[in-house]
Amino acid sequence: MHRPLLRPLALALLLSACNDGSTLTEPGTSGSETTGGDETNGVGTTTSASTDPTTTGPNTDPTTTTDATDATTTTDATTLAPTTTSISSTGPGGVCGDGAIEPGEECDDGNQVDDDACSNACVTSFCGDGIVNNLEECDDGNDDVNDSCVEGCKTAFCGDGFVGPGEACDDGNQVDSDDCSNTCAAATCGDGVVQDGEECDDANGDDDDSCLKTCKVAICGDSIIQEGVDECDDGNIVDTDACAGCKNAECGDGFVQAGVEECDDNNAVDADTCSNTCKTATCSDTKKNAAETDVDCGGPTCMDCADGKVCKAASDCASGTCSNGKCAPLTLTIPNCMAANVTAATVFPMVMQPSCNCHLGGAGGLTMSSAANMKTNTVNVEAGNAQMKYITPNNVDQSYLLYKVFDQHLKVPGGGGSKMPLGGNLTAAQQCLLVNWVKSGAL
Repeated sequence: MHRPLLRPLALALLLSACNDGSTLTEPGTSGSETTGGDETNGVGTTTSASTDPTTTGPNTDPTTTTDATDATTTTDATTLAPTTTSISSTGPGGVCGDGAIEPGEECDDGNQVDDDACSNACVTSFCGDGIVNNLEECDDGNDDVNDSCVEGCKTAFCGDGFVGPGEACDDGNQVDSDDCSNTCAAATCGDGVVQDGEECDDANGDDDDSCLKTCKVAICGDSIIQEGVDECDDGNIVDTDACAGCKNAECGDGFVQAGVEECDDNNAVDADTCSNTCKTATCSDTKKNAAETDVDCGGPTCMDCADGKVCKAASDCASGTCSNGKCAPLTLTIPNCMAANVTAATVFPMVMQPSCNCHLGGAGGLTMSSAANMKTNTVNVEAGNAQMKYITPNNVDQSYLLYKVFDQHLKVPGGGGSKMPLGGNLTAAQQCLLVNWVKSGAL
């Protein structure tokens, strides 16, 4: 009987199905046995090339012997080659691409497209796997956010918040006036964009225009001469030095240049208190200025003007007479008297002694107690505060004593007090005696 031949055939089929290349032994055996010359069959087991009828293995029937010469009962192990099946496998029992997620697979979308959510290796696609899937813009297989492919597998661009190739900065916004521009260049003075902390930015390094190279607006006092605007700039706001208001100091600019000008009234009027040479007007500068009515005379501060000089009031004139805008000689209005030679010897007893006896004792600072001291104390003697002599020989208009007698003394500059004689009047004859005495030379 041939029952022992079925067991090797079943073993070969089992090994072919498992296809794991291992050598299986029949239950109850301890391994392959070799007697004589051995041959290896297709399943990796060893059988005896000739059967010893006296030798039986653990699985042989002790009552059965195999006749090696019986062609109908002899099985040649070399004719039992194993059968194999070619499959694509990702794990034990799994086929990637069959649409079924099997052990060893993360996914299986049933296609051979490698750039979708499930790769051809049945691995779930992810950013950083080096494969650009249809949800990614790029995938460089790394987690470096400063190269051309950044976080989230997005292509790097200015404004993505990551400093990529060619970028000096990237602040993730589109604000052009902060520290990082919209071209991802670091903000600098001179880039043409006014950033925080800059007053201006004209994209040049010129210091003589309206925006300095420090991105500050040019101003007077910044020590930089702005072309077409400043004549000078000494870096200060002092207006009394050589550079005032960024203009070269000059007479008439309204600023008194220390050590150079006495005054500066910011006008071109030469007749006021400050001349066009920036000198303070005086009563000796040979110019008609300030409150003068004529050159160095008239007005409240300078001396009275001589006859013929311009005047505005009698007080501007030495004569005390301003007529038609000119100083005129002071004239005494007197009665018509017949000319006669009169001396002091006649005047004193006929006029002074009887009518002006108050001066006999020296009243008012004038003593006339005799003809002699009358002459001595009046002829060519300045009359107190009045700007005239008491008696000027041969000139009745310049004899203050006559102005007192004819009550015209207030016309005389500085004249004051009461007329003479006090409380009364001289007779016409007495008046003519005094007039003729002066006209006769006050002898």
